[in-house]
Amino acid sequence: MKDKAYCLMALNRALTDIDDGFLAMADLTKEEVQKMHYKHNTRGKIFRTVLIAAIITALATITAYAAWSIHSARQQEIRADLKIEENNVSSYTEYEIPDDQANGLVLLSSVNDGQLQHVYVNISPVSEKEAAAFPQDARFAWNFEGTDIGGFAAPQLPVGVSLSGDGEIRKAVLESSYDEETRTMTLHCYIDNQFMESAVSALGTERLPLQILMTIGDNMPRSFGPVLLAKTEEQSRYFDFGHTVYHDAELGIDIEMIGLELTPFSAVWKVSYDKAGDFHKPGADWEAYKPWSALEEKICCDTVISFSDGSSFSTGGALTSPYEDGVVSLSCGWGEAIDVSAVESIELEGTVLWTAG
Repeated sequence: MKDKAYCLMALNRALTDIDDGFLAMADLTKEEVQKMHYKHNTRGKIFRTVLIAAIITALATITAYAAWSIHSARQQEIRADLKIEENNVSSYTEYEIPDDQANGLVLLSSVNDGQLQHVYVNISPVSEKEAAAFPQDARFAWNFEGTDIGGFAAPQLPVGVSLSGDGEIRKAVLESSYDEETRTMTLHCYIDNQFMESAVSALGTERLPLQILMTIGDNMPRSFGPVLLAKTEEQSRYFDFGHTVYHDAELGIDIEMIGLELTPFSAVWKVSYDKAGDFHKPGADWEAYKPWSALEEKICCDTVISFSDGSSFSTGGALTSPYEDGVVSLSCGWGEAIDVSAVESIELEGTVLWTAG
């Protein structure tokens, strides 16, 4: 009883100095609190119990609001960072924030870049110490419950950020990916579209049970989820070059430009040339392939894609270059979206590959 009385006295003292911001969120004023306090002194224990219950309810409401708002805030940050709205991206899905977040995993949004499904999620509770353990001691992964299909996840950082060393990475994670108040961490899951198709086939459902695993050091993984995830549809546009032949004067070789498959976040250049099949296989003659490799890189980096607003864009170097049926597919990717519906022309050093109209 003595401890209980002490706690109640402490609460009463705290009420006289309570922060205006807190009172505003609890929909109370200091004058109302003082009146409550006076009535408590005159009416006894019943009102004291009601007052404590009101404060506890207000605190719970504030905590719940903070947890909800971090999900909403992260959605807005990701949408703005990816430049979704200004580039008319339809291959983007933003999920409704659920009331029940007991399993610690909340779907935020996803983007289909044609090859990968980029899925953004929040997990909680994660301590600041656990968040700071990345990249050395903390590892994150995703999987589909009931299958052996899984892959890589990492703290979500702003597009284009350049970091060097574990210290810089740790600082960026704590500043951009982690929310100390709600103990929430935002992750970016990289899910191959073929993996999703395999999971759909294995489970017999389009809505796949996504789980997140967090491993700290040698400890057993902690799981968050599952939540149900369906594939976001791809948004792509194909530009047919009509088998245009481009001659590179510097290298003295010709290459056939077949076409370009473009999404807001990726590109696949389709090209063909003699002996391409020999160069794109294990044990290829690197010296013989070297000029063709340089030309492939040039196509990806130097071809100018122009838009109706007067801006232009280069897809950057190829990440992969598989060969099949006489065609090399130079696959490129980037972070911020482009507007594929606004392309006006595609040109490589004076050779017009495609133009609108």
